Amino acid sequence: MSLFPPSVEYALVGVPRSRGSKIIVVDGVNGNNANSGYKWDQPKAGIDAAYALTTNRKNDIILLVGNGLSYTTTAALTWANDFTHLIGLNSGGPEPRSRIKCPAALATTPFVTWSADGCVVKNVGFWHETSDAAGLVNVLVSGSRNTFDGCQFAGGVGANAVTGARSLQVGAAGDGSGNTFKNCIIGLDTIMSVNGMAGVEFVSGAMHTTFDDCLFITSTNGTTYAHVTVAAAAGVGRLNLFRRCLFINEGNGAQAECMVIAAALPAASRIYAVDCWMYGTPEWNLTNNGLVTNVTIAANTTGVATGNLMMITS
Repeated sequence: MSLFPPSVEYALVGVPRSRGSKIIVVDGVNGNNANSGYKWDQPKAGIDAAYALTTNRKNDIILLVGNGLSYTTTAALTWANDFTHLIGLNSGGPEPRSRIKCPAALATTPFVTWSADGCVVKNVGFWHETSDAAGLVNVLVSGSRNTFDGCQFAGGVGANAVTGARSLQVGAAGDGSGNTFKNCIIGLDTIMSVNGMAGVEFVSGAMHTTFDDCLFITSTNGTTYAHVTVAAAAGVGRLNLFRRCLFINEGNGAQAECMVIAAALPAASRIYAVDCWMYGTPEWNLTNNGLVTNVTIAANTTGVATGNLMMITS
């Protein structure tokens, strides 16, 4: 670590390293992709160029310097190297300013495919603003056992604020399990969301997913925006858990339900909501299918009353 000031260690607490791990700096203001990326005075300018230097399963780390500007990728981004970590260096807060943005007219969906396993991602925003309505999914986490801490996933920011837009998808056939999201924001409330959009969607049997202390936000005047959705019965597997999460709609519409869950989920498929709060929505789930919760809501504009853990059945 002699190439870096000791103060950077605060950002690397809990981030694994091993013999031969590389630390690569990205600075969109002061960087140049012709630089090595291995010194503070030789940073890369783009996230794509830095990722190209990483090696699978080496615990390499990319430091994304926050400077008030978004890092626009050259194309859709695939993060496929296992145990390759991404750390935003910024002041923290609910909307991290180490932010990755898609190209202006990106039609590819998802924008980011996180297929790697075992990665740590801290204080990074993923911002999906495209002028092409075909760019529907912001981030797909199809890898396993990744931890996202203090991140924001904002989908449907541009012309892609249309039915089918997703801020985050979790899951993949035979994979996509054991992912953790801590202190993250899913969605945004500064741009109106429309019917058929969603914060997070579980796909392809996602299981062992945990959301701790996360904020799900929207501003919608429609009725069918979902903070959480399971579009198909096979979308979730065992043990998908929300703990101490807030689900907030700042719009004036009658959002019908917080979680849109397909009917006839398999018997072992469950979504658990423990000590969660909801505002601006009258129901957790209209079909009461596959949701286990200890929270209820009395009316659209009140807080919630907590009770014993119970299973709601149709």
